[in-house]
Amino acid sequence: MGFIKDERPQTICVEGTWSLSSYHYKGSKLLEQYVKGLKQKKLIGSFCPGCAKVILPPRNLCGRCHRIMDGRKTVSDRGTITCYTVSPAITKGKLKVLGMDPVETGLIKDGEILIPVFVRFDGSDSNTDTILLNAEPKAVHIGMRVKVIWAKEPQGALSDFEGVEPI
Repeated sequence: MGFIKDERPQTICVEGTWSLSSYHYKGSKLLEQYVKGLKQKKLIGSFCPGCAKVILPPRNLCGRCHRIMDGRKTVSDRGTITCYTVSPAITKGKLKVLGMDPVETGLIKDGEILIPVFVRFDGSDSNTDTILLNAEPKAVHIGMRVKVIWAKEPQGALSDFEGVEPI
């Protein structure tokens, strides 16, 4: 049995325009509950009745014991960094994300250093990926305690959780 990559050494492209306004996406009830919690400045995870794990962000199925996770549990907005990386200074014209320069779009300031982190929030058994803000890169370490930075006026959106900062 051969591989498709051997049969088609080149990627197939389809030229044209796509009207994105004609597509609709309906979020799951799980995402809806999570976002409602963010609006109230609460982190709501899934609780597994089989192994008692609490997973954040929530999911429907336990990856450990494969049971439906229909229970919910609120976890703390404080946690511990379990993994991190420090980016080099991001300058205009050096990086493309989804085909766009983040400096040109205004998402990142020219010369800014990003610190993506995994955080295990107190009361959770999983890691959540986010961005560490208001921290010196040389001061970051595994085991550093952090807290959530909430939007000033939560709107009930994923952006209500802006990132984390050192305690």
